[in-house]
Amino acid sequence: MDKKINISWDILVKKVRWGLTPEEESAFQEWLAQDKSHEVYFERVREVWDADEPTSSLKSNLSKVMTRFDAYVEKERELRRRRIMRNVYRYAACLLVVLTVGGGMWFFSQNDEPVKVEPKMAQEILPGGNRAIILLADGEKVDVEWLADSSRYKVDGVEVTTEEGKIRYMGKSNTKVEYNTIMIPRGGEYQVELCDGTKVWLNAETQLRIPTTFVGTERRVFLKGEAYFDVTKNDKQPFIVETDLGEVKVYGTQFNVKFYPEEREIKATLVEGNIGFRSEQVAELKIKPGYQLRLAEGAKKPEVKPVKIYNEIAWKNRMFCFESERLESIMVKLERWYNVDVVFEDPALKNFKFSGNLNRYDNIDKILHFFEEVFDVKFVVDGNTIKVMRK
Repeated sequence: MDKKINISWDILVKKVRWGLTPEEESAFQEWLAQDKSHEVYFERVREVWDADEPTSSLKSNLSKVMTRFDAYVEKERELRRRRIMRNVYRYAACLLVVLTVGGGMWFFSQNDEPVKVEPKMAQEILPGGNRAIILLADGEKVDVEWLADSSRYKVDGVEVTTEEGKIRYMGKSNTKVEYNTIMIPRGGEYQVELCDGTKVWLNAETQLRIPTTFVGTERRVFLKGEAYFDVTKNDKQPFIVETDLGEVKVYGTQFNVKFYPEEREIKATLVEGNIGFRSEQVAELKIKPGYQLRLAEGAKKPEVKPVKIYNEIAWKNRMFCFESERLESIMVKLERWYNVDVVFEDPALKNFKFSGNLNRYDNIDKILHFFEEVFDVKFVVDGNTIKVMRK
């Protein structure tokens, strides 16, 4: 009798999510070929995962499934703590398939009584962390959260090191220009190293479109969101950050660019070196270290002024730094980092101003409590919605 081949739960989830490494694919195919029931089993897993909502039958068994699934959740919470509750129905539904294929209902408790499951994280809004999706040139999406079980992953000239929280582009010898897009969701951040050694820190809700290899006379990338750049010097191949409102041209320097389309302005802050800014309305304008250029959408002339660098790049240094900043603006930053929605019941509350430094990695309840001590406001948390109201 052939020895039974077991398959890892992680491999099944990764297979339906985005794909496997060659070694994992080989193990999967060997398992799939061993028994016809395995193919039926996997198709059921795929169908459940692809479903937008769990079926009523899956919901009715969810409490039972969750008791056996708890160990897996605890392991995943340590690796991907902000993703667990978002996908828990899908995981539990897929696990139900695992437990029922082959007559496995005996996995449940013998008394068959429903088990009450406490939503441990329902009201706990955690800070963001290393989350990113890589959109490859062929349209494939790689969610780096799914790479946590293997510390290093390589595909198509890209290396992801999950232990360090870095995406590294190794470059290719060919001259064909292919583009990847690094997408950082709400509640995420990530560091990217480009093929020329340039380092980029990406803030929450940011997209950076980059060539996998720099060819030609320039190194051009495309940004929506916020990023801090530490550019490798190359006088013969200037580095350009392009946005919808203009572009920043550099040769080797450190600077921060913030362009969220909904804010309808671009801010470029120079830490060291020199950069130039130009747009359809503005001829190239040089910026000195310690200065920030701000151009509002539709404006003919940008504003350039000295700023406190530490405040402007605090997000990269694990901090929130506010200086006479409106509560509305502060809440926008919290929305992006904690992946929440903020609603002001009284619009006048948006104009409260605050100065101070806060730890970006504190749970949001600690930050909200601090604001309640400072302002005449209170916060009501309902799921992922935060209501701001007067005391």
